[in-house]
Amino acid sequence: MARLDLAWDARLALPAADLAIIGTTSWLREEFEAHVGRENDGFPSSAIGSLLMPKVARVATWFTRLYSSTRLAEHLPLPHGLKAVILDGSGAIKHLAEIEAPVVICVLDRSVGDETGAEIVTQLRNTRGEPLSLSNDLGWHPPPGVEALAFTVPL
Repeated sequence: MARLDLAWDARLALPAADLAIIGTTSWLREEFEAHVGRENDGFPSSAIGSLLMPKVARVATWFTRLYSSTRLAEHLPLPHGLKAVILDGSGAIKHLAEIEAPVVICVLDRSVGDETGAEIVTQLRNTRGEPLSLSNDLGWHPPPGVEALAFTVPL
């Protein structure tokens, strides 16, 4: 689906390693087993883990760095060259002020009673943020059931 095969040799020779995902690593590893694909496109679905290629023991290459939100302080500041960081859950979002990357995506779980993560994101948007339109500026329309907002802040 991602057509990684078109530049596979180049990716193996010079991996980008420009994405970091921060969250509960045991949950992230479990989610990497999920398969993604587009309905009726004629291609088999792929496991998310095979597309992101997270760094695990004894691998030749990787593109995604995984960090545990509970141990993130040991890895700060994050390596330079990251183009995107995904903060999964309130435990990861509490480190938002310490993350410097061009794109930071915060995943909030609205099914839990703890609104700490949402409050941190909203406070940053209200105090330093310049709003972006998801449809006009980013060309993205969230699917049903997904709440999304986008804004820029100076680093």
